[in-house]
Amino acid sequence: MENNILHMISQTIPAWAAGVFFFTAGIAIGILTYRAYYTLVRIGAENEADEIRQTVKDQVEIRQLEEKERTQEIETELWTKEEGLLLKLEEHIEELEELSVEKKQKADDRYSQARQKSLTHEQEVKTGEANVKKLEEALGRFRLQLKELNESYIEKLSTRTQQSREDAKLELMDTLFRETQRNSQDRAERTESEMKEHAETKAKEILSLVLGRFSRPASTERGIAPVYYADEAAKKLFLSLGDAVYKAVQEACGCDIIADVSMEMIGVAGFDPVRREHTRRVLERILKEKKVVSVDWVQKVAGNIKTEILRMIKHDGDALAKELKLEGLHPEVRQMMGSLRYRYSFTQNQHFHCAEVGWLCGLLAAEMRTVDVKKSRRSGLLHDLGKAMDHELDGGHAVIGAEFIQARGEAPDVVHAVKAHHFDETPATDMAYLVIAADAISGARPGARRSTIESYNQKVTELQDIARSFDGVTDCFILSGGRECRVLVNGRKIDDLKALRMSGDIAKRIETECSYPGQIKVVVVRETLVVEHAARTHA
Repeated sequence: MENNILHMISQTIPAWAAGVFFFTAGIAIGILTYRAYYTLVRIGAENEADEIRQTVKDQVEIRQLEEKERTQEIETELWTKEEGLLLKLEEHIEELEELSVEKKQKADDRYSQARQKSLTHEQEVKTGEANVKKLEEALGRFRLQLKELNESYIEKLSTRTQQSREDAKLELMDTLFRETQRNSQDRAERTESEMKEHAETKAKEILSLVLGRFSRPASTERGIAPVYYADEAAKKLFLSLGDAVYKAVQEACGCDIIADVSMEMIGVAGFDPVRREHTRRVLERILKEKKVVSVDWVQKVAGNIKTEILRMIKHDGDALAKELKLEGLHPEVRQMMGSLRYRYSFTQNQHFHCAEVGWLCGLLAAEMRTVDVKKSRRSGLLHDLGKAMDHELDGGHAVIGAEFIQARGEAPDVVHAVKAHHFDETPATDMAYLVIAADAISGARPGARRSTIESYNQKVTELQDIARSFDGVTDCFILSGGRECRVLVNGRKIDDLKALRMSGDIAKRIETECSYPGQIKVVVVRETLVVEHAARTHA
């Protein structure tokens, strides 16, 4: 049947049209088939996606339930562990609340009591004001009566004395002025006497405290050591070096050297202590070489040693400023402080002496509580800086040092304290007097300074000559290492009053004519010897 139909169609429609028709129909059928298949696939994919979503949703819900259950378990476990502590905290909080309420109640009670007292006091004040007002009115009336009585008394007094009111007033004022002046003078003398007595006691107390607090180690150095020969061989070798080597040492170091067969050491002569130390080290280096040295070698060694000394001087100056905690010191000032390491006065090393005075001055200022401690330390440290330059410049070391630090920006009060510590300038501040006191403490304490035999003999001779120049002196003894001058006088020529005056005159002569550290005690001893014989007559 179908074949017949196709055959009929093929007979009726041309072949090409039939081809087009079948092609189009095939395409349409393919498209419909693809759409149907795509729809089926999409529906299947959606169903599968729904299933996956549902599965994931179920898994998420299960996971959330598990996490919730785990959280509850953890909370339960933590609560079980911390339940006791929390209960204790709650009990403590309740106790604190009760305590707070109790304190608040007490505070309210105190406030009520204070308020009541305040009201009572206020009422008393008002009553007192009313009484005062009444008293003022009564006082006014009394003053008026007193004024009238004074007027009456003045009229009667003028009539009796036959003086005018102005003349009587002037005479009375003059009498009152003289009495007031006399009373003020007596009171001032008593006050001055009491102040001197208490001031001396307080000063001794402060000095005792400061010396007890001062614990800086003392310096045992007594001067730049001479250069001794190790043995005869070293002596012969050095003496054989010749004038060229000696001249090279002198030119490189700036000091003269003295070498002689009769001497057991090499003499070094020069005013600059740093140059003397330089020369000493160079000579020691030459002796250690134990062979003949050349001029070039001496110049090289001298240069190296000079560099080392300058480095040590800088280090010593910086260390001293750091030790006393002084900021802003000029580099040249620190350099000069370091050079004092080789300067000695009465065999006391001035580098360590300045440090001692700085510490002592700061301690004194701390006890006084009226002077700046840091400035006092600064003044004490710098007080003898001029001794590093007094071999080059004219004038006293106090003036030289003061001018040097003034040119390098030090404060005027520090400059004044340095300049006045030997009274080259009259001390005008408390800090200047503290520097003077600290300098005296450092120089006068036992063992700090000592003289050579030549200077000691010269000092003894000067003191004896001054004492023996006075009329009535029979002998003079110098005791305590030159710190006491004991004078014996003729008791027939010198009475007690003259002995008292003589001790003061001798002390003034010593202050004027002698140079010495610390103090010298002058003791005048007057002895009267009376002899009488009793003779018995025989009957």
